[in-house]
Amino acid sequence: MVGIRKRERPAPNYRTGPITGAFRWVGPGVTAIVSIVLLVTYPSLPERVPTHFSGAMNADSYGPRWSVLVFVAIFSVLGGALALLARRPQLFNFPVSVTEDNAQTLYREGETMLVFVGVGVSLLYAGIGLAQHEIGGGVVLASGFTIMMGAVLIGLIRMIRVPSGRP
Repeated sequence: MVGIRKRERPAPNYRTGPITGAFRWVGPGVTAIVSIVLLVTYPSLPERVPTHFSGAMNADSYGPRWSVLVFVAIFSVLGGALALLARRPQLFNFPVSVTEDNAQTLYREGETMLVFVGVGVSLLYAGIGLAQHEIGGGVVLASGFTIMMGAVLIGLIRMIRVPSGRP
């Protein structure tokens, strides 16, 4: 069955799952809290702060304190964009053709995937925030990366398994 062009896709009318609905607020909430903490504590941060982390989630590069403001800007915009985009799944590029029969299922799977990518990104940010305060943060960074990548992998698998429609 041939897919529907993006501009002709039906509007979302599915019901967001309860877990996705609850976690929809986790990503933006964590992002807001980390941003506020970093901005409030900015004057007390060391002159050199971590700016890059190794695969083992250890800081391996450092930069000036003002680079924290770059992190705040990037992650605030990214967190907000993910939260907003998760509410507009009809705009997504899906790994399968979108049809009248499968659109709502694909939308729901896409929304779920993006909400959990947002949670993972916010945890990455929280780990970076902890590292800025020399508290560590490796476990939080690793958790964020795992959730983000797991959401993408599981989301793609679930979308690929959605039937394309009537034969």
